[in-house]
Amino acid sequence: MTRRSRVNRFEQRKRTTARKHREQQELVANPEMENNILSVFDTLHESVLPLTVIQERLKLDKAKNREFGDALNSLIVRGVIKRVKGKRFRRIDRTNPTLSGRISVVADRGFGFVAVGKGDDIFVPPNKLNGARHGDLVEVEFSKTGRYGRRSASVYRIIERSDKPVIGIYRDHFGHGGMVYPDDPRLPGPIKIAVSQAMDASDRDRVEIQIISDRHELRGKITRVFGSQYDPNSRFKSLIAENKFHEVFPDAVLEEVEKLSEELTHAELADRLDLRDRIIFTIDPDDAKDFDDALSLKKIKGGYELGVHIADVSWYVRPGSEVDEEARSRGTSVYTSHGTLPMLPERLSSDLCSLREGVPRRTFSVFLEMDNYGKVKDYTLTRSVILSAKRFTYGQAQAVIDKNQDKLDAGKLPAWRNDRMTTVLVHLAALTRNMRALRLKQGGLELDVPEYEVELDERGSVTGIHKRVVIESNHLVEECMLAANRAVTEFAVRKRGSSPKVFVYRVHDKPDPDAIEEFAMFVQGMGIDWPFGWAMDSLPSAELNKWLLELRDHPLGGIVRRHALRAMAKALYDTENIGHYGLGFANYTHFTSPIRRYPDLVVHRILLDSLNNTAKYGRDQIEFVKRAALSSSERERAAQVMERESLKIRQAEYFRDQVGKEFDGMITSAIPKGVFVEVADTGTEGLINADDLGDVFFDRRITGFVDAYTHNVWSPGLKIRVRVTHADEQTGHIDLVLA
Repeated sequence: MTRRSRVNRFEQRKRTTARKHREQQELVANPEMENNILSVFDTLHESVLPLTVIQERLKLDKAKNREFGDALNSLIVRGVIKRVKGKRFRRIDRTNPTLSGRISVVADRGFGFVAVGKGDDIFVPPNKLNGARHGDLVEVEFSKTGRYGRRSASVYRIIERSDKPVIGIYRDHFGHGGMVYPDDPRLPGPIKIAVSQAMDASDRDRVEIQIISDRHELRGKITRVFGSQYDPNSRFKSLIAENKFHEVFPDAVLEEVEKLSEELTHAELADRLDLRDRIIFTIDPDDAKDFDDALSLKKIKGGYELGVHIADVSWYVRPGSEVDEEARSRGTSVYTSHGTLPMLPERLSSDLCSLREGVPRRTFSVFLEMDNYGKVKDYTLTRSVILSAKRFTYGQAQAVIDKNQDKLDAGKLPAWRNDRMTTVLVHLAALTRNMRALRLKQGGLELDVPEYEVELDERGSVTGIHKRVVIESNHLVEECMLAANRAVTEFAVRKRGSSPKVFVYRVHDKPDPDAIEEFAMFVQGMGIDWPFGWAMDSLPSAELNKWLLELRDHPLGGIVRRHALRAMAKALYDTENIGHYGLGFANYTHFTSPIRRYPDLVVHRILLDSLNNTAKYGRDQIEFVKRAALSSSERERAAQVMERESLKIRQAEYFRDQVGKEFDGMITSAIPKGVFVEVADTGTEGLINADDLGDVFFDRRITGFVDAYTHNVWSPGLKIRVRVTHADEQTGHIDLVLA
């Protein structure tokens, strides 16, 4: 054999190997068709079937033939079925166990993890994804244990494609179509767009696309153009679409809302407690447009009667109406640095339901009878009508408190005069101080993780970032809302024997023992004593809070609180009550914000049915409440993701103009790739790559890096000086180096 022929054979083998690898990596065009093919084997209980039988059972038309052929070939390539003699196909029995779950692909690394419930996620190597994309629901088959004892899996089949829209930047090839580069680095790309599929997109527009073919190359069609990638409004619209919210209200909803009236009839007033002669006021942020809660206070024997008055949204938004269906699908209002997305149309949120100063408004009131130390002795619930006497901003309310600070600190309150608003506010400040102290003593957590907001000019460009200031007037309102939420839940639980038969609770599970163990190791790695031992399944919230308060003035206290928050379970809505670990409450719900949270609206309806003895909940109604709780939790998580992404993008926009400048910072966490550093006074995190730290190795015991020669340590809590090298406002990523 000549050298030339050997080279040719080698090149041929190389091409064959590359082709097979490419086939393994090819993306599946239609998982639904694959599942339909496999279901034929399941239905007929046969392991071998002729091609004609499969086609007949699927009743395919000519338009589906290519789709069928692609799906069949994909199943063959992945070893799910096998072609046997005579155009027959055998379904291959799986010898290893399989599990299903959503797959998360790691950006820039290619591998993924499948979440299958509690326990460790299952690792899927890059060459075992078999066409699965980030967010797909997949079935995985366990592989053999790897050389380091780690079990991995391969994607056996794609059960369902992720329904999250693919959004990215379109680059025009000027007469030859173009390419879309996805915003999400976990998605494959770029995606080829033909001229006929480009709509009216221009170069560097942000667009939404539908993938129309995955075989051999990614191809798609543009379904929506948001506008230039540099336009903040375009970015806001894309965030809305990416997180599956609705940008505008349907015409049917707006038409329904326009027909609503604010008129209070004499017949309705007879059924409501008239509180229009009481001193009632609202306390909200400077830029608030909707006011859904108001407060009142009355001196009674042995203490106070605290009134919490909530907008009676349920009067306007009736079950099954167009506006109710839209509110349920949205689940929550979303507040981002790019803009606000309300749950209810403006006519409701900023007008009919908003407790504006000097305007009669329908409310649902909770009166809490309390002693002077903030302990609730009794409560009553009723529909009411109020007339807000004053719209305080947090700053204005704080000014009243500050003016009387000496009296508050000394416990010498001004003489009670229920006709003076300032007197009422000072007494309320004293009461809520006691309420807060009592709540924390009983087991509530106080993590106090700072929040940041951006400053914008008239063009919507970022001019600065600052920490959101939390003052006593914020705590005052918070304690009143917590007390009302707790009281209405206690009422529901007490009435459980008769009505309501179902309720929406705000629950917060105990932290996962593994997460607490990881948190404990992190704390010890920073040189801080962990005082709770290693019984990770029983960590009392009161003891945890006491320890965190002791660390308040510690240089690393902020980082400890942040990682404590990460170790906590996520609060959610549920019809099964497991209590609220973070607040230390056995019974809790959300009642006080029906303008911006759908669960609150559902709770209002259930409570009113209970008060009126009209609670007749059958199976359908109970299922509706369960679905509402589930979907509201999902929408809340989507809103949180959208808010975080918006802030990250805005922070990157700001630091794009700071490239080359130096800042003080602190390492907040470390991963094998590098260390995350928070730039002082901005809440902005950037990454220093491990390679830029020197000759270092990652030490898992301290969750940081150690220099192999100098033994310098780069771990959370270390204050350093950094320089900004790159800021990507498209992804929100910021790169730093040591200054």
